[in-house]
Amino acid sequence: MSSAAKPAAILALALAMQACSDGYPAEDLPPLSPFDMSNLQRLTALNQLGATAHRDRQWSFEQVSGCRLELQYKRKGVRAVKQAIELERSIRLDVAFDEPDGTFDVHVMAGDEPNAPPVATLLESAKWTHAVQAELLLQLLARDCEPA
Repeated sequence: MSSAAKPAAILALALAMQACSDGYPAEDLPPLSPFDMSNLQRLTALNQLGATAHRDRQWSFEQVSGCRLELQYKRKGVRAVKQAIELERSIRLDVAFDEPDGTFDVHVMAGDEPNAPPVATLLESAKWTHAVQAELLLQLLARDCEPA
C-alpha cells in the first residue's frame, strides 16, 4: 500500500467505525416480550396481528372504560361485525382449529369445564403462532387491566 493510500484507508475505516458507534439499528432490536409490555403496547401488537391474521378479514381491538374490550372484524364486501367483552382475570381463552375455514380461532369460553362452549371469537388466523400470540396478549391484557 502506498504512503498516500494509508491515510485514506485509515480515514475510511474511522468513518465506517463512527457510523456503527451507536450499535445496532433500532429495527434489529429483539422483540419486546408481551410480559414486559404495557397494555397499550399489547393492544398495538394485537391490532398488528389482527390486521394480517386472516386473508379475508381484518380484526381491530380497542380497550375502553377499564376492562372492556371492543373488537370488530371486517370481511371483504360485508359490513363490519362488532362485539365487546369484559376482560376479567378469570377469563378462559382457547385456541382451536376451525377445519371448514382452515383457521386457528381464539375463543372466549363459557366456563372452566373441559367441554364448555365458546361464547365469542376474538381472532381467526391462518397461522397457529399468530393465534397463540393473540391469546397470550389477551390473557395479559385481562390480567393487567384496571376496572372502571
